[in-house]
Formats: sequence, C-alpha cells, structure tokens
Amino acid sequence: MNRRALLGLERRAPARRAVPTASIAPYQQPLSRDDALHLLRRFTLGPTTALVEQLIGKRAEEAVELLLGTPATEPPFPSPGTWVDQAQEDPRGVDIVTRGQIEATWESNFAKLQQWWIELMRTEQLPAREKLTLFWSGHFTTEFTYDLGYIPPQVLYRQNLMLRQMRLSNFRAFLEEVTLDCAMLEYLGGTLNVVGKPNENYAREMMELYSTGIGWYTEGDVKEAARVLTGWKSSLYSDAPAPNGIFNTWFKPSDHDTGAKQYLGFTIPARDQDTNTEYLVRTQEVRRMIEILFEQRAEAIARFMVGKLYRFFVYSNPEATDADVLAALMQVFIANDFELRPLLHTLLASEHFFDPANRGVQIKTPADYTVGLARQLGLGLPGAADALARMEQDLIDPPDVSGWRGYRTWISTKTIPQRVQYAHQLIAAMTDQQAQQFVRSFDGWQAVDTFVAELSRFLLPRPIGSERSAYYMNLL
Repeated sequence: MNRRALLGLERRAPARRAVPTASIAPYQQPLSRDDALHLLRRFTLGPTTALVEQLIGKRAEEAVELLLGTPATEPPFPSPGTWVDQAQEDPRGVDIVTRGQIEATWESNFAKLQQWWIELMRTEQLPAREKLTLFWSGHFTTEFTYDLGYIPPQVLYRQNLMLRQMRLSNFRAFLEEVTLDCAMLEYLGGTLNVVGKPNENYAREMMELYSTGIGWYTEGDVKEAARVLTGWKSSLYSDAPAPNGIFNTWFKPSDHDTGAKQYLGFTIPARDQDTNTEYLVRTQEVRRMIEILFEQRAEAIARFMVGKLYRFFVYSNPEATDADVLAALMQVFIANDFELRPLLHTLLASEHFFDPANRGVQIKTPADYTVGLARQLGLGLPGAADALARMEQDLIDPPDVSGWRGYRTWISTKTIPQRVQYAHQLIAAMTDQQAQQFVRSFDGWQAVDTFVAELSRFLLPRPIGSERSAYYMNLL
C-alpha cells in the first residue's frame, strides 16, 4: 500500500464533532485508561505510561487535583544558568559594535531560556504546570523581539516564573501582577507612560486582550486607565536606576498623574505629594482600577476567559450546543470571585470534558505535538526550540500582542512538513535499546495485534479501524 492509499483509509469518519453532554457535574466513573489518556492529552504536554497508570481508577476530581498541584508549596526549579542574574548596559546608548555584542548575548541566553522551558515540559510529572503556563504565556503575551528591539531574557525568565506561580490564582490579582510586571511594562510601553504624555497601549490591551474582550469600554476609559498607570518603570540594565533591585519594577512619583480619574463611571480620587507613593498608588489606584473593572464587567470578563480556556483545553471551535456549558462555567467563575482553580477543576472534572464527543477534536499546538511525542517515546528534544519556531510557535516570542491564533492556523502547507520532518528526526535517533524499551512498555507486546492496538491507543485519541490496523500489522 502506498502513502496515498494509506492516507485515504477510513475517510468516511464523521466530519463534524458529535453533540456532547452539557453537564458540568463531576464525571463519576473511575478513570479508565482512555479517560486518563484524554485528561493527560489535554492538561499536560503529553501522557506518559507512568502518569497514565497513576490516574487509572481514580475519580476525576481526585485526578484533576493531582494535576493542578499547589503552587505555594512547590519547590523552585533549577535555574537555566547564572546569566539570569547578570545585567547588561542599555544597548540603545552605546556604539554599534557594543550593541551587537549585547544583543548577541541576549539571543544566546534567550535560546537557553526556551530550551530550559522545553525541558521542563518534557520531564514534567505531577503536578502538571507547564501546559497551563503555556496558556498564560499565550494570553499575557510578551515578545522577545518587538518594535523597539529586545526584551532582556532575564526579565522574560522572571515573567515565566510569575505566570507559573500565579497560574491557579485569583484572576483579579493575576491581572494586577501582570499589569506591573517588569517585562510587560517594557513590552507595551508602560515605562513611557508619563503625566501629560500618556501611553495607552497597555491600558487598551488590559481590557481588549487580557480581560473583557472588545466592546466593553470607551476610548475615555482607555485614556483614564492610562493616566492611572503613569509613573511605573522597569529596571532592565546595569547602567539604569534600580530602586527595587535589578529586573524589578519601581515607581517614579514625578511621572505619575496625581489628578482624579473617571474610569467606567467611577472616580479614583486625586492625591497629593504625601500620598503619591509606590505602595499607595499601587493599592489605591492600580488595584482600585482593576477592582472597578471586575465589579462593572464581571460577566464580560467571565465570558471572555471561560471561552478562551475552553478553546485551549476542550475544543477550539465551540458550537451553539456548547453555549449552556460556557454559561454554567461563567457562573462558577463569578460565584468563586474569579478564582481560577475552582473554574479549572469544574471544567476538567466534568462530564462534558470526558464526553467521547470531546476526544480527538483538537489540533495539537506545535508544543503539544513535539514535546508530547518525545514524552511518549521517552526521548530527548534536540533542537526543539528551532523546530517549534519553524512550526510557528516560537516560545516566549509570539507573532504579536494578540498571541498565537491557534486552531487551524497551526496547520498549513508550510508547517505540516515541519511536523513530519521533526517526528522523523526524533524516531530516527532512537537507539535499538530505546526502541525495545518502548515496545516492551506495552502489555502483550509479543502479540502483533495486541501491540498495534495498545500502541495506537497510546498515541492516538480515537480508535483506529480494522483496515488501518491491518496495515500497521503488515508493516511489522
């Protein structure tokens, strides 16, 4: 059978997703092998045999709690290198040769940062932190390379740690943390936002891309939010002020607009010189602005974030039949005061999530595809960062402020060959010993029909038919 014939097998499969249950009640059946595989495919960067065995037989709610983990009690990760604490001078104020040297150092260290994160993804066990961190990296976007040059990888590293630490937190508090994040301030012009000359970039994206979505604010609200956010700076360089330490945010009172602001119909009072301090401006203006946003746009925020999480973890193209599920999850989010953990727990442990109609319906991200294959085969990931970039998911360097589009944009005549090529590269690098170890990890591996059935079950989200199964057995 040639390649065209193989690809033509079983094309009679349904073109549309079946209608899943709308229930978000907890899934009550003890997790089967297929259930465990489904949960791990969606909430991790790929199942491993060991993780599957850990989850089989557990209740969905118990399994989900194991995956979510507890950020406050998790030990720190090994550092990607001493470079994370080494600052360079501002390249914008030096000669072209020195600038080139500084930027070359950043490029080298950024590659180390990407590979460090990929290795965390590849080796992760429980809890499952990295898939959710990847989601937040694509939501609260920051580019390494952007209009003004580069964001130093040292602050991108710290931002990555913050996203992981806050991944299950209160979303209101999360948004405040991101708003004053050192990398974000630099990326969206927050450091240029001063009294009399406000920069509106972050004020707009805070609502449009990060919380409510389009249409829930006026241009006046954007302008007033920008005034609230004046005066904040980031310490990025060895030759720049760093009152709170290098690679941290600080506040410059003389750059802050102390006048009263009118945001979403509410007044944030003016302040005098004595109250124009970092702590008071953060708590009484920045935090209060975000509180007003959540009070006045609760449903918009819940709708926007529930929809985005659903598309990432369940189905990228929700249909009208999913409306009741999304509405119910919105109410969970609001009722729990925008705590992310109860929302994710409800979603991932629900009957809707485990419905067979929601299995095998997602297009894998490049990270899911490459890291997942390596995890399943028990292999390393040489050159993975470059491979992901060729598949159009350059980690910590998305195409623009709106992040990766996802869904069908992952699949094109340009990226499909890259996926195939990298899979071939990984498999070709397997030693005989690695291949034997992988094969023998399946029960009944000695029988060809059993091995093909178990292998396809492990690697594929839906059962294969008899014709394709026969083809695979003939290959062996």
